[in-house]
Amino acid sequence: MKLKLISKLWKQLRFVLVIVLVLIGIALNIYAATQFAKRESTISQPASNIERELKVQPALTPTASVPSKAISPGTTDGKTLLGKSNLGHFPFAEGNSSQMLTVASYGPGEYQRFEKLVPEAALALMKLIYAARYEGVWIVPVSGFRNIADQEKLFEVQIQKLGSPEAAAKLSAPPGYSEHHTGYAVDLADGHFPKQDITYNFATTDTFKWLNLHAKEFGFELSFPGNNAQGVSYEPWHWRFVGSPEAQVIFRNQASKLGIIP
Repeated sequence: MKLKLISKLWKQLRFVLVIVLVLIGIALNIYAATQFAKRESTISQPASNIERELKVQPALTPTASVPSKAISPGTTDGKTLLGKSNLGHFPFAEGNSSQMLTVASYGPGEYQRFEKLVPEAALALMKLIYAARYEGVWIVPVSGFRNIADQEKLFEVQIQKLGSPEAAAKLSAPPGYSEHHTGYAVDLADGHFPKQDITYNFATTDTFKWLNLHAKEFGFELSFPGNNAQGVSYEPWHWRFVGSPEAQVIFRNQASKLGIIP
């Protein structure tokens, strides 16, 4: 009699247990789907500091005017500007991106882009990155070659924010005057702290400390240290390759003509 009663109760409890397990499974699936949706939403948005620098934003429609000499590198009103600076920046010709090497992928989803440098700078950077990795330092290339059109958009945004080309030039070079045009300059970041890309916090990272000690061994130097002669704001993330005769000509000659040797 007792065995029949126990058997009957077990059948009822088993049915209830199945229902409970099904409900728990449904609840867990709903929770997982919600968390995944939140994660995807977060990943699809670029970091706010990158939006500010216009490095992974979609193309913007220019709305502010830029002085003609800033837009056209090398000439203005028919006069040559070779060797002359514009708001503290030197003119640089735009390199041929089709002859450059991809050194990194940067930005999530629709904001992803592939960073390029000229072959000799690219190979030197790859050696530098691996040497740092061997010591536990994670260096990430954020921005390499940049054409004049993209630089124009970036500079226009800075003018809108800061109110004048003079103020904008403290943070960004006028189009035609950026070292990024050459394919020899690169912005670097610490892979352990992605939210610090292109911020002054980068100067406190292990990557920046390592670069200060070892970058010169691979032909790289900081373009704009504090209180630099060009009057450009301190940029701890911005490095240029000067480890070849070609690079020396590009960077040293321009500055020497104005008595400024980087």
